[in-house]
Amino acid sequence: MTRPPRPLPAGSLEPEKIAYWYFRLNGFLQIENFVVHPERRGAQRTDADLLAVRFPYRAERLFDDPQDIMHDDEARLSLSADQIDVVIAEVKTNQPCTLNGPWTLEDHQNVHRVLAAIGCLPPGHIEKAASDIYKSGIHISEMGLRVRLVAVGSSRNDDLGATYPEVTQLVWSEMLAFIWDRFHTFRHQKTQVEQWDAQGRLLKKIADRSRDGQEFAATALTRMGVRVANT
Repeated sequence: MTRPPRPLPAGSLEPEKIAYWYFRLNGFLQIENFVVHPERRGAQRTDADLLAVRFPYRAERLFDDPQDIMHDDEARLSLSADQIDVVIAEVKTNQPCTLNGPWTLEDHQNVHRVLAAIGCLPPGHIEKAASDIYKSGIHISEMGLRVRLVAVGSSRNDDLGATYPEVTQLVWSEMLAFIWDRFHTFRHQKTQVEQWDAQGRLLKKIADRSRDGQEFAATALTRMGVRVANT
């Protein structure tokens, strides 16, 4: 059973929220802490830290300045230019990128339940899609839809890469580098953020007070409680 989150000390950044803002800045619509409910009474089966959907023709600033569109983190996120992208994200704070058992053990059928709950595929396609995801971490549909697992962590995981080479691995330091670049490059467009949640506003404040991306990332990682190895 998932425990309720502990209250954060003042000024702390919540890793799951940083992942949320990274995906949001890349055009993903999201549900946080997506719960897979039990078959009957009892504890939940599992939960996805983030469930995110991105449409292929996203273009922020297309009608403001077509020559200055906010380019997303295309290579790192392996974004698609012609498919709706559905992501089930697993977020780890001080661990390498990892996929928990609920997303790799086919007999538990948690992926089946997620696909049915979000309704991105007809019922008759769920079995094949779930099987693909359990085997390789990704399903590409003939209907212009891609459903995949994404792992977020403090470092890349060679074992995960060997077992699931098609699973995108995202590392905190690189995600923060993208966030800094977005906030810094488009600082005039990102000035008014009062409508953002508290963690988003804090992240923006840290960026505004940082001299460069390196200082921003170091401050953010400290406030997230991420241990950084000395080099």
